[in-house]
Amino acid sequence: MAQVAPSTNGSLPPPVVDPTDGELTALREEQLASLYAISVEIAGLHHTSEVMDRALEHCLRLTESAFGFVGLVDAPDRLDVAAIKGFVPDDDTFWERLRSIPIRPSVFGIVVIEGRSRISNDVHNDQYHVGAPRGHPPVRTFLGVPLRFRDTTIGMIGVANRAAGYAAHHERLLTTFANQVAVAIANARMYEQQQAMIADLRALHRRLDDAQLAAMLHDERSRIAEGLHDRVAQIMFSIGISANTGLERLDNPALVTETLERIRELASRGSSEIRRTVYDLSSGGQVAPGLVTSLRELVREYDCEGATRVTLTVHGRPTRLPSEVERVMLQVAGEALLNIQRHAQARAAVLALRFGADHAELAIQDDGVGAPPEILRGYRGNRGHFGLNVMAHRVEAVGGSLRLETSDDGGLSVTARIPCVARDFTGDGAA
Repeated sequence: MAQVAPSTNGSLPPPVVDPTDGELTALREEQLASLYAISVEIAGLHHTSEVMDRALEHCLRLTESAFGFVGLVDAPDRLDVAAIKGFVPDDDTFWERLRSIPIRPSVFGIVVIEGRSRISNDVHNDQYHVGAPRGHPPVRTFLGVPLRFRDTTIGMIGVANRAAGYAAHHERLLTTFANQVAVAIANARMYEQQQAMIADLRALHRRLDDAQLAAMLHDERSRIAEGLHDRVAQIMFSIGISANTGLERLDNPALVTETLERIRELASRGSSEIRRTVYDLSSGGQVAPGLVTSLRELVREYDCEGATRVTLTVHGRPTRLPSEVERVMLQVAGEALLNIQRHAQARAAVLALRFGADHAELAIQDDGVGAPPEILRGYRGNRGHFGLNVMAHRVEAVGGSLRLETSDDGGLSVTARIPCVARDFTGDGAA
């Protein structure tokens, strides 16, 4: 039952003439039919602003009120005036000043504080009357009902200035409707939260797409740099060695001719390797002829080009490994041999390839000057040791490990161990 406010001067509020029983029955039937149709309409709205706007419009019509508002609890002590109908303030700053108002004992505030409906048919003399803000129309009669959702007061609906005042049946009607409005507001809020989450997820997806694209471009640039370093840099270094050899043989035309032919061959191979690098980057770079065959070809090239004797030994049953593992093994071998040729001053180098039941291991060892301990300890992340970093990164990318250490005879030992499942395949592709 709504609380009916007494006047502060002790007089009773103006009497409200209730309809007769017959009139009340007919009115209730009409209102219930209207209320059902309105509730269906409100339930079909998805946005909070739409729900409150349409709900308030129906509240004014159902109660024959001049104006009204919907307020939503914004904080424990603040009420956000979310919708208002029935008057347009003359002061442009009205909404800026009164959009958020304190929840305190007042004609409307007591509805939220106590969580129950209240009728005041003599607002000016109401015990909770605190006056109207500047620019607000005078309020003579008032009916306020709480918006409750799951036993929580989430706001209120207030209607005002019904000419004949408000009666109990107005309060019952508005309370029933307010219950439907509270559910519709909660559903609309949930819908808006879901839409906001979807929008955030879409924005995150776009950012991830952009980040993934940037990462892919970075990886592609790194692969190009690594490919050029592995193949073209090796050939260019060999050209330099051959050129130096030719300069030392200027007194022997036959040897100069041989050296120039060697340089021409290397230059041609360099051009081919550039095309091969681009092709490998676009096609996945699989090692087509098989790891053992590719290593033998690589060993033959280095054995012919420099002063270091290079040999290959194979242990276990040669089998085809996953293409990515074969590619990484070949790249490690090429990088290690290039480092030997450039820095080791070695007389001999041995590549040992071992096939295990669940792993493959490639060890490259030379009898040269070795590497300083500080390089073995601190090459990771050091841009001055690009080749070593590339080797480690590639091996780890396929789940393996790379170990660098000084060998017993003082040279450098590089060992790549990669877990893998060999394919049951032998023949020219493996050997």
